[in-house]
Parts: sequence; structure tokens; C-alpha cells
Amino acid sequence: MIRIIIERAINPEKVEEYHSLIRQAKNKASNVPGFLSGELFNVLGNSNQVVVMSCWDSLDAWEVWAESEQRLELLEAMRPFLESDEKITVLESTSLK
Repeated sequence: MIRIIIERAINPEKVEEYHSLIRQAKNKASNVPGFLSGELFNVLGNSNQVVVMSCWDSLDAWEVWAESEQRLELLEAMRPFLESDEKITVLESTSLK
């Protein structure tokens, strides 16, 4: 299992428009085999800094979504609302020994 962390800086005047698109993205991602869950967080004290966390069965499942036409179209629609490029971090589940 992997977790994806996407950090985005949203134009404060465009937060509502961004939320509309991120809801669409979650709905579409949820139809991709291997998608387990997705959550949206705001950085405490900075509501235009958002963190999207999603959980996937595998890196392959995430990559199918990440490279999909649907996600790329949504990301292109989001670009006018972003103050900078998104930052993606991939976390891999490990077991403690």
C-alpha cells in the first residue's frame, strides 16, 4: 500500500473553485482500480495551503491515475487557481521490526 501526498498553494480568491474541482477529482479517482481513500486538509493557520492525501493499493494503481487523461484535464483546469506547481510525495508502507 502507498500514500500520496500532494501539496498545493491555492490563490485565496479561488479556494471555492478549487474545492469544486478537487471533489470532481476524488469522484473520478474513486473509480480507478486500486484507489482506497482520499482526504483534503488545510494547513492550520493558512487556509490557502492544502494537502491532498490519497491511499492506493500499489504504485502502479496511482500511476494509472496520475497519468490518466482525466487527471491531467482536471490539473489543467486547476492551474489558474494555483499559486505554484503542486508537490507530490509518494510514501510506501513499511513494517516495524
